[in-house]
Amino acid sequence: MNVMKKHIARLISLAALCCIYVSATAQAETGFPVRPIRLVVPASAGGEPDILARLVARQMSVDLRQPIVVENKVGASGLIGVASVANAKADGYTIGIVYQAALALSPHLIAKRLFDPLADIAPIGLISVSGNALMVPKNSPITSYADLIARAKSSPGKLSFGSWGEGSAGHISGEVMNKAAGVNILHIPYKGSSESVMAMLGGEIDAVFGGWGLASTQVKAGKVRVLAVTSPQRSPMFPSVPTFRELGIQFGLNSWYGLVAPAGVPPDAMRRLEESLRRAVNGPEIAERLQGMGMLPQTSTPAELRDRIRSDYDTWGKKIAETGIQVH
Repeated sequence: MNVMKKHIARLISLAALCCIYVSATAQAETGFPVRPIRLVVPASAGGEPDILARLVARQMSVDLRQPIVVENKVGASGLIGVASVANAKADGYTIGIVYQAALALSPHLIAKRLFDPLADIAPIGLISVSGNALMVPKNSPITSYADLIARAKSSPGKLSFGSWGEGSAGHISGEVMNKAAGVNILHIPYKGSSESVMAMLGGEIDAVFGGWGLASTQVKAGKVRVLAVTSPQRSPMFPSVPTFRELGIQFGLNSWYGLVAPAGVPPDAMRRLEESLRRAVNGPEIAERLQGMGMLPQTSTPAELRDRIRSDYDTWGKKIAETGIQVH
C-alpha cells in the first residue's frame, strides 16, 4: 500500500512538473511583445516604403497589442536604415521594412560594407512583389522596344533614359539593356520615379524605367506607353507587354518588399512577428491598398525570403559586374 502511495505521489509530481513546463513554454511563446516595437524605414517619409510600412505597422500593432513606432532612417540608397536594423539588439523590438535593392543591389555598389545582407539580417516574411517597366511618352515616335533599339543604333548617344537614381534597379536595368542590345542610351538620374516621368513628359529624356504602379497610373491617364517589363513573367497590369527575357535579354527579377529583424532574434519572437505579418498582408485593407499601388500581396516563410535575398543578391552582383558600373 505504501509502495502504491509513493508511486501515485511520484506520478502527481511528474504531472505537476509537466504542467509547469507547458505553462512556461506557453508563456514564452505568447509573452512577446511586452512593449512597443520600432519599425525602421530606410527611406524618407511619404515615399512608397514609408506608406507601406505604416500600413503594416497599423495592422500588426492591433494584432500584437503593442504600438509599432515607425522611424525613418535615410541614406546610402537605403543601407543606413537597414544597417541600423542589422546592428540593433536582437530581441525582436527592432524590425525593418526592406526592398529588393537595399539588400540585393545597393550592397554591391558601396565599397565600405555596413552589414552582411546574408548573415546579419533575419528575414521575417514577404509583403508584396511587383516589377519595373520601360516606358516612353504616348506621343513618342518610339512605338516598341525594337523601335527604341533601332533608333539608338542609328543615332548613337542621342537617346536617354531616366531612373530614380544612380545605382538604382532602374539604372542597372537600363545598363543591362544597353549591353545586351549593343547600344548606348544615356542614363539620367533623378531624385525619384515621379520626377523622372515628369522630365520625360516634358521632353528632357526619351524613356524611363519606373515601377508598375507608376506606369499603370500614367497609362490610364493616356500619357505613356510601356515597351517592356523587367520581371520574369508578364505583368498582370500590362499583359500584352513583353518581358526582357522574351526580348532576348537574359535578365528578369521581381522587385519586392519584406520585413526583417537583426540576426539572432529568439525563435518565439520571430514566430509571433511572422504570424502577425502574414495576417496583416492577407487582410483586405492591405491587399486592396497594395493593388492600388501596383503591387501584388504575397507572403512567405522566413526561409523562402532568405532564399530570394540570396538569389537576387547573386544575380544583381553578376549584372553589376557585367555592366561595369563603378562601386563608390
